[in-house]
Amino acid sequence: MNEPGLRVVSDPAPEAAKLRVAVNAMCLWRPVTGIGQYTLNLARVWAAQQRFDARYFYGSDWSPLAAPRVAGGLSAFKRVVKRFVPKPYEVSRALLQRGFDQLPGPADVYFEPNFLPFRLDVPKVITVHDLSYVRYAQTHPSDRVKIMSRLLPVAIEQAAHILTDSYFQRDEITSHFGVPAERITVAQLGVAPEFRPRREPECAEVLQRHGLRYRGYLLAVGTLEPRKNLGMVLDAYARLPAALRQRYPLVVAGFRGWNTQTLAPRLRTLARSGDVRPLGFVDEADLPVLYSAASLFLYPSLYEGFGLPALEAMASRIPVIVSDCSSLPEVVGDAGVQVAPQDAPGMTLAIMALLDDAAQWEKRSLAGLERSRRFTWEACAATTADVLERAARLVR
Repeated sequence: MNEPGLRVVSDPAPEAAKLRVAVNAMCLWRPVTGIGQYTLNLARVWAAQQRFDARYFYGSDWSPLAAPRVAGGLSAFKRVVKRFVPKPYEVSRALLQRGFDQLPGPADVYFEPNFLPFRLDVPKVITVHDLSYVRYAQTHPSDRVKIMSRLLPVAIEQAAHILTDSYFQRDEITSHFGVPAERITVAQLGVAPEFRPRREPECAEVLQRHGLRYRGYLLAVGTLEPRKNLGMVLDAYARLPAALRQRYPLVVAGFRGWNTQTLAPRLRTLARSGDVRPLGFVDEADLPVLYSAASLFLYPSLYEGFGLPALEAMASRIPVIVSDCSSLPEVVGDAGVQVAPQDAPGMTLAIMALLDDAAQWEKRSLAGLERSRRFTWEACAATTADVLERAARLVR
């Protein structure tokens, strides 16, 4: 069945001919955040299967390989443009488009993993990860909200097909943009193999470097920005008895994002007391170890299109406490403890219940591990590839 507004214009390519896919990989500049991890894991599966002839765009050049890159001069360029150039987004986007136009060779389809595509005269598939800029506009810089509000509706209209990470998010896109559900495919995210249970000896070196004890800390992971709701975590943690705080410091892993004027001084004060350990951005090799050695994972985000950190914690066999809203219940199911995103006392009680009850801790950790096995990057990559192949044979 053809997608609405689309028609088949040619027969499928011969089986031996690989689909030529153009991919925007600018999200792979370090530090690699959630969308970068999404792009990288899809690319790894496709490379292992030798499924596509893919080309990845890094802002000034194209490569057949997908890999994290050190930002170098690109970050400095963005800072200069943002500070001194009127309409910095439009200027930087125009310059990047010139690089994008240097795509080496033809493409059958363009995959944009990060919302807003460049111009390319082939069918486009875009991934819309969340609509937080709509539902929680106050948690984003106003410039970002304006850009997304202006450009994302156009991108959705022009896309041959839309991918998203959860059924919750599919319903959000349908509701807000009026897009028929059949134009949207859900490809739930997966969990990389490095996120797995580990015994204490395997964690010792990383824990020693960070001054932590195995099963001796609570963990929160995410960019330090309002939407991640870290202030509520700090409120809940402050309500714990002093003896528990001394035994289980709160470790916060994530680089500083937007609007942390209130949060940053609070973190510094708590860090001086020793109760809270802000680690900043954590090396990609250390993060899986920090998950698997923690006692609990706390993730009361206000709004998530999927909530990959919660899945990574479950795959590491750590009980999770998450918000009872947006996509997070879809991800954690009955395995996770769910609290309202503003219910600090409720989170405190949930933390104490799991720390004080070894049998309940074991039950939740095993249930989370079992549930995490439902989500694989292989399945996500296969669904995404099917959409790309279908879109390559269609035009508006």
